[in-house]
Amino acid sequence: MAWGPDANTEDELEKLAAVRSYLHEQFPGASIRDSYDAGRLAQVFRIESDGVGGLRDAVVSTEFLDEYIPEKMGKALIGLRVAEHLRSAKGREVLVTSWGVEEKEG
Repeated sequence: MAWGPDANTEDELEKLAAVRSYLHEQFPGASIRDSYDAGRLAQVFRIESDGVGGLRDAVVSTEFLDEYIPEKMGKALIGLRVAEHLRSAKGREVLVTSWGVEEKEG
């Protein structure tokens, strides 16, 4: 895998699309943008929704993205309860790694 500002492989693009799809299902109507953060070796998904909560950031490590095939990505995110963490984070980032989910001050 060659993660970076430009996803280089079809597999990488499919994995990012799988994460986006999960987030769209969990946050209907929200605007979801993502970009690569080289300093953290992670893809940062910014979720902007109207009303309560406003902005939320899911920081998904490339290690986590490498661990699952696109078809299993949604199940992995559900299993880690990523959406629930994002809803309760209240201004903190939600970091998703192979080790689990952690809420951190942004």
